Amino acid sequence: MTTLKKTGTSNVHHIADNSLVAGNSRALVDGMGTWLTAARDSQREMVDFVSKRLEKDSDTMRKILSSKNLTDAAEIQSRWIEETLRDYSSEVTKMITIYTKSGSSDAQNRNL
Repeated sequence: MTTLKKTGTSNVHHIADNSLVAGNSRALVDGMGTWLTAARDSQREMVDFVSKRLEKDSDTMRKILSSKNLTDAAEIQSRWIEETLRDYSSEVTKMITIYTKSGSSDAQNRNL
């Protein structure tokens, strides 16, 4: 709410101050929305990733425990390590994409 003061100059400054506060408030609301969207998307991605990794890890353990000899077990473990490194690398790329997309979306919204 804008309150008018008695002098003409004060009125202009007071209205300008309220406009600045309103603009900052809008930017804060937009930024918060962007942040919440990014947080939601990253949480979904992480839950999905952890779920898949736990399934793969338990599958690997079953294979190792049922292997016939130590050489087979070592080969299974070696494949598991390679796959795990690829999966984590891919996940980091996905997370960076989520936050980059979120940041550029927020920047575009502010430039409109």
